[in-house]
Formats: sequence, C-alpha cells, structure tokens
Amino acid sequence: MEGVESNRALWAAAEPQALPGLGGEALSTVFETEYGRLVRLATLFVDTQDEAEEVVQEAFARTLARWSRVRNKDDATTYVRRAVVNLCHGRLRRRRLVRRLRVEVPGVAFSAERVVQDADTAERVRAAVRRLPIRQRECITLHYLLGRPVAEVAELLGVSDGTVKTCLSRARSRLASQLEEQS
Repeated sequence: MEGVESNRALWAAAEPQALPGLGGEALSTVFETEYGRLVRLATLFVDTQDEAEEVVQEAFARTLARWSRVRNKDDATTYVRRAVVNLCHGRLRRRRLVRRLRVEVPGVAFSAERVVQDADTAERVRAAVRRLPIRQRECITLHYLLGRPVAEVAELLGVSDGTVKTCLSRARSRLASQLEEQS
C-alpha cells in the first residue's frame, strides 16, 4: 500500500506532534495505528482506495482542526472513526443526488459486469455490501468487518441497539440472496 506510506510521510511532514495541546500528539498515535484500518473501512463505503484515502485524510484534518471541541480526548480513535463514517455518508448522499439529477459521474457506478468477471469471492462480497442500503451497509461494515459490538455501532451511527440489530438481520438476508443469485 504505497498510498499509505506517502500519506504517512505527508502527516509526518505536517508535524502534528508539535501541537500537543491541540491534539497533534494523540492524533499522530491514532494515525500510526489506525490509518490502514480506517482506509479499509472507508473503501467499503466509497468503493475506491483513492477516495477512501481522501476521506481518511479529511477526517484527520477536521479532527485536528476541531480538537478543542472533542469531549473525550482519551478516545481519539473513536472520534476519527466517526468522522470517517460521517464523511463517507456525506459522499454517498451527494452521489444519490447526482444520480437523481441524471448526471453521469465517471467511476461512481459499480458495474455488474465487473462483478461477473471477477471470480474472487471477497470482491463479490464487497460488491454485495455496496448494494445494500446505506444504514445496512454501515451496520454490516462496523459490526462484522471491524468487529465492533452492537452497542458501539449504535453509538457511532446515533441509533438504538434495536435499529442496529434489525439492520444487521435485514442486511444478512439481502446479502445471502444476492450472493446466492451470483453463484
């Protein structure tokens, strides 16, 4: 992942650790330990590695800029992860708006032909997850792919535990149907 290394170099060049009172030190630690995971999370939402890296970089920049307003400074990882989810959600909302306006945006649509051509099971699963409604996609990604408990997923998404459980159940059913159809 050469993009990860170049982004680490950019982060280091910005010298955020020189801003300890402003969260730079804490965020540098989160960057070093969580950057790759956050990019993988964002990729599941926004489809491409490049766009995912942009989202994660923006999440770190926004978190650093708003550090004085962060309530629980001991849990910077959760704050940045939530920022990534929110930014992905915003990008997906903009995509839906563009589609409603019938404007073609290169690289936004995920072609069914690509899924058929790619025999890799992991890619088929990712494609099926991308076709889920946004709330189900968020729940599946956070719970199963990142291993977060239902309560934490609910907190991150700002919904009840019951909503998360319902979304997970519906998503599992949908994924099973989609993957069965592809077989």
